[in-house]
Amino acid sequence: MQLFITEFTQDWNQITLDNKEILHQTRKVLRMKIWDKFFIQQKNTRHEIEILNREKNTIKGKIINTENNSWDEKSKSWILIAIPNKWSKLELIVQKLSEIWIKNIYLWPSERSIIKEANEKKIDRLNKIAKEAVEQSRWRELPKIEFIKDISKIISDKKIIIFDKQEKKSPLIRGIKGDKKIIWIIGPEGWLTKNDYQKFWDNYEIKSLWDTILRTETASIIVGRAIKNLE
Repeated sequence: MQLFITEFTQDWNQITLDNKEILHQTRKVLRMKIWDKFFIQQKNTRHEIEILNREKNTIKGKIINTENNSWDEKSKSWILIAIPNKWSKLELIVQKLSEIWIKNIYLWPSERSIIKEANEKKIDRLNKIAKEAVEQSRWRELPKIEFIKDISKIISDKKIIIFDKQEKKSPLIRGIKGDKKIIWIIGPEGWLTKNDYQKFWDNYEIKSLWDTILRTETASIIVGRAIKNLE
């Protein structure tokens, strides 16, 4: 069944939904009719809904099941991505990491990153993409997406693992245990500079993901999967 993450009003065991985008999707795309069912979620509460009535601007439904879940706050992994050279690549990264349920996604303008700023409209776009990916994958909560210039506030108490090109072949990712807080850092396709590395206070490990040099979006997805293996 389709999941929608949105606000709604509730009266005992019935809900009223007036989100225009969802109304359009249920009517024109999914072609839902009376008695069809879908999931609707607000914060950490998810309801299974059976449609009772639909009008031009509203859907009324009966709650037939409710689940209360929250994200595991004990998660010890974060991912910091040096912003790639195109917003379309960043949108793909956010979409895929949201689908595999990554909790925190930090976007960092490294020295070689072409994109240095992110306005509110761009961040809203990324959050919308994340929301649609969570709905599609039926995860429980939206990821935190943050554009961050000062990385010191998120790396100080964590083990740092960096994926970047090196002169010597570095070991492939394996044998990493989730017994400590870890922040996984994806370098840009132009690689991190000496100035970038100085921000990590020489307190890091460098790993390879593959025998070849990967694009930022490919590396981000592989690291996202590695994070899930530790949780």
